[in-house]
Amino acid sequence: MVADFTGHRGGVYYEAGFAMGLEIPVIRTCKADDFDDLHFDTEHYYHLKWDEPDDLREKLQTHIEATIPISNRSQ
Repeated sequence: MVADFTGHRGGVYYEAGFAMGLEIPVIRTCKADDFDDLHFDTEHYYHLKWDEPDDLREKLQTHIEATIPISNRSQ
């Protein structure tokens, strides 16, 4: 699951926590402008910091390729 914390919407915090409770991996992202305002409950988790949508796409692709085995990716 990809959870973008930009704007700090309460639902994102809830859904990411719910996914974690179900042992579903969560990739957290946040636009650089909002990064310093992350809630203390999640600031200890790694968040992909991005500036523009193209930057986010590139960083997500790199992160997914580095952390998810090829056999688990949808073909």
